[in-house]
Amino acid sequence: MKKRKKFKRPFVFLCTGMSLDGKLSNYRKEQIDIATDDDKKFREDHKIIADAVMVGGNTLIQDDPALTVKTEERQRKRIKLGKSPEPIKIGVISDANNLKTQSDFFDRGEAIKIIFTTTQTHKEKLEEIKKKAKVYVIGKKEVNLKKAMDILYNLGIKKIMVEGGGNLIFSLLKSNLVNEVNLKIGNLIVGGRSSITFVEGEGFDRFSTKKVKFIKLIKKPNYLILKAKIIK
Repeated sequence: MKKRKKFKRPFVFLCTGMSLDGKLSNYRKEQIDIATDDDKKFREDHKIIADAVMVGGNTLIQDDPALTVKTEERQRKRIKLGKSPEPIKIGVISDANNLKTQSDFFDRGEAIKIIFTTTQTHKEKLEEIKKKAKVYVIGKKEVNLKKAMDILYNLGIKKIMVEGGGNLIFSLLKSNLVNEVNLKIGNLIVGGRSSITFVEGEGFDRFSTKKVKFIKLIKKPNYLILKAKIIK
């Protein structure tokens, strides 16, 4: 009997900031400061160790993140670690028909861009995106994240930082594809039932909730930094 091939995938860590009540944006879906005198270094420093940075479809369309390494010093640190100056940019978007290809995600920085999408995206749009990024169509309604991780691992990507948004984070957690959580928790309360939270999706029931082991806590005057390991 043949042994089943072990599934290999990159190490995946979540890295995002949220308000004290767990919000990533306000009720208008606008990016916000999560702390008074907000220090922006948190995510930038984590990009140094990542081979790639991943975001979901809502983040791509609403926020258009550049996902670049913002200083030459951080780029030099990446090069010392044997990495490219900029992490690879990865977008996961089920329906990419409204995705703008003239954007910060596609046009800023020199990093390789990768888009994972589904058959919902029209062929004409796929051809347009292919002019600026590698495109993989894996799924009918939702991107097959396990297959995406297999593809990324085989491309040599061993460590992925996930910035958001909440739906992608939920899907990765649901598929048991997350190793670690790095959270910056600000001292502001945002509120709003329609405000985007750290984890979105349909949610887990009482038998499938994810457990973590707290590893590290750093206290700053206006925010906390929390590191936790996902317990399988």
